[in-house]
Amino acid sequence: MAIITLTTDYGTSDGYVGSLKGVIASIAPEARVIDIAHDIPRGDIAHAAWVIATSTHEFPYGSIHLVVVDPGVGGARNEVIIRGDGQWYIGPDNGVFTYVMRPEWDAWAIEDAGMRAKHVSKTFRGRDVFARAAATIAREHSSSRGGRASPTPRGFGTSVKLAGALPWGPRSRGSGRIVHVDQFGNLISDLPPAEAGRAITIGGQTLAVVGTYEDVAPGQLLAYVGSAATIEIAVRDGRADTRLAIERGALVLPAATSTPYR
Repeated sequence: MAIITLTTDYGTSDGYVGSLKGVIASIAPEARVIDIAHDIPRGDIAHAAWVIATSTHEFPYGSIHLVVVDPGVGGARNEVIIRGDGQWYIGPDNGVFTYVMRPEWDAWAIEDAGMRAKHVSKTFRGRDVFARAAATIAREHSSSRGGRASPTPRGFGTSVKLAGALPWGPRSRGSGRIVHVDQFGNLISDLPPAEAGRAITIGGQTLAVVGTYEDVAPGQLLAYVGSAATIEIAVRDGRADTRLAIERGALVLPAATSTPYR
């Protein structure tokens, strides 16, 4: 049985998510549909990029991840299918796949008429393109044994290199940036602990990299290795985003006297 995950900014008070599921059920009724998130802040590509990069690798081989956070819907950006590490990703080429995409992965523009509705809405590509593509892959490119994807997909359209990117661009070695602020106000960076050392600098403050929240007193700032295996900044029993007035894109640097983290 194929698995299709859904990540959107549609919310659940309208019928948009239901429309996606209806298309999938019509084309691939045996597929199992799992909701990752539908409360991505509206049009927040960077937020969606982090969510899919930190959640989709937990799914079985052959899973199909449909992502619709698309403020440029109907515009010139490509609509793409990506395959890599045994996973499929489908959505707009607008930067939403920045953190999950690898250079050696395959990507195709969705051009095949069989993966598009007969009449494609300018404002609802999630229903008319992406959901149909996901369901078609589930039906035609997954076997019943473990959901293993076909090694030779056909009819996907032109092979492409992704053009979309997030505003701050790729990370430079020896420095990182805040790439996500979670609902607890924790500042999540893309800086690996091996490059961070024993202390980091952010917003003019130097913080030791500690093991857990209990290593500091309530109300104190701390840095630690988070669940995504990168450096995070938090306040014990508080919010680091408001304490430091830091937003995404802010630099995170190893402290000058820091020693390598082990």
